[in-house]
Amino acid sequence: MKKLFLIIMLILLATLLSSNELFAGSSRSYPAQNYLNFSWFLRPASLGVKTRLFSNVYATGNLDYRKSIDDLELQAGAVYMFPVKILIFKLYAGGGYQFSRNEGFQYPYATVGTNFWVFFTEAVYPIDSRIDPKYRFGLSIKF
Repeated sequence: MKKLFLIIMLILLATLLSSNELFAGSSRSYPAQNYLNFSWFLRPASLGVKTRLFSNVYATGNLDYRKSIDDLELQAGAVYMFPVKILIFKLYAGGGYQFSRNEGFQYPYATVGTNFWVFFTEAVYPIDSRIDPKYRFGLSIKF
């Protein structure tokens, strides 16, 4: 129930922050077409891509290699990139599904993150009470 409440709150926050009328004198910046993410600082090592579908909505894909269990995990989903910057941070939120090479479908997840300069951070919250959240930090290349 708490995770459902968290998802609903994220959707409401995305709706509120996407309105330019909330920020006086805010200028709309045009988002990048694609982002390529490399994360190796925090385990597992990860490679990800975000491709703009329309406006501020991106399709996402991440590959995580977990050496401890010798497994490759694929996360596929979508995120909404908020159209305003807060200081140097470009925030986004979304969700999707995780698939495992060894186990097949595992669980849906919600994600929140930020892009800043050439870096990104991301937190992935599984919609399953038995699994801990994952965190990513690394380089992000816009193209």
